[in-house]
Amino acid sequence: MQPYSLDHSQICPKGGFIALRHDEPKNLFGRLARRVFRDVEVEPELEQLSGEVLDKKSANRQDEARSDVRVRNFWGNRKDAFFEFRVFYPFASSHASKKTAEAMFLSVEKARKREYEERINVVDNGSFSPMILASTGGIGDQMPMALKVLAERLAGLDDEEYSEVMGMLRSRFAFAIARSALVCLRGSRSLWNHTDKVREHDYCSSRLLMAETRRF
Repeated sequence: MQPYSLDHSQICPKGGFIALRHDEPKNLFGRLARRVFRDVEVEPELEQLSGEVLDKKSANRQDEARSDVRVRNFWGNRKDAFFEFRVFYPFASSHASKKTAEAMFLSVEKARKREYEERINVVDNGSFSPMILASTGGIGDQMPMALKVLAERLAGLDDEEYSEVMGMLRSRFAFAIARSALVCLRGSRSLWNHTDKVREHDYCSSRLLMAETRRF
């Protein structure tokens, strides 16, 4: 048995907290996307293989494989866009060989692509975007592009400034990551996670958010 420490809390699989760490940003993205896109699905089942040959050995070939979020017409090409979230701990020993934060994000991003991209492109005829986040803060290269599209749509819907909406999105995802890291540290055994519920009122106007923060 290893002594409990901050590092151990962020890599220990016991209790399932590590596997569930990506749930909050995944569900947050799904809720926000539903405000501006008609066809959004969280944890959609991928099409089953029917004779297709996938070149990559690490490709997901399971019959009941799922992605995290599917959004129809997200990139404006009338196709399904699939998003796969991954929150990793940069100080884990598996990342010790990476010299920079960029190398860590790239390594995790490539692993997600090897697992899902070929199958989604070939079988589901969709696009794939790995949404990589570090539990200590920071996001990968592809996630900002998705947030940009989402921020533009939300800003147009609510007649708000794009910069304010983007700032709000970045803040909300940063807090989502921080909460997931705290759950790993504290090991909460709560049986009901209210953040996973889909709520129509969950979105907070960036103008309201800015006004409220000035009060403190």
